[in-house]
Amino acid sequence: MENYYLQGKLLYYLGKLCIPIDERVHVILEAHTSLMSGHFGVEKTLCHLLGFCFSPPMKKSVTHFVKGCVLCSISKPSNRKLGLYTPLPILSRPWECVSMNFVGGLPMSRKGRDYLYVIMYPFSKMCILMPCKEKVTTENTTYLFFQHVWVHFGFPTSIVSDRDSRFLGVFWTSMWRMMDIKLKRSTTFHPQTDG
Repeated sequence: MENYYLQGKLLYYLGKLCIPIDERVHVILEAHTSLMSGHFGVEKTLCHLLGFCFSPPMKKSVTHFVKGCVLCSISKPSNRKLGLYTPLPILSRPWECVSMNFVGGLPMSRKGRDYLYVIMYPFSKMCILMPCKEKVTTENTTYLFFQHVWVHFGFPTSIVSDRDSRFLGVFWTSMWRMMDIKLKRSTTFHPQTDG
């Protein structure tokens, strides 16, 4: 017990503040999401925390918290080496593969729409632009796809999209899996993925 000491109402161990288990989530949240830390991964968040506090199974708690961070999961690709980025294969028929994304920050229309849902056929660069609202749901996105693409061109065999939360959802992925359409998710700053 010689390594523990009290300073006011706070308990310290080897000069580091002891964090109770019920307060651990708040400390990890502050260390991971503050403007100074900027959503670092598990190792950097843990290193930052271990510099000033002590709480025994800290690594397990930090790992669980960072893996559950929504912002990190949609904006950071895996940093594992998966091989070289390769372009998409050459298409054998029209509208075999489509690319989709959202364009935002547009002026509000009379109908209250300020976003564009963009679907592009990579071979000819033909685009279909569908006005929508910024808070468009996955179900509405699917409805727009069926209304403006499927009716005219049929189903593609693959869809290239970014890692938008609407394209990562369970509804979206399970629906396309049932229709045997392959989802190809591109990563930021790697245009090779889109061909």
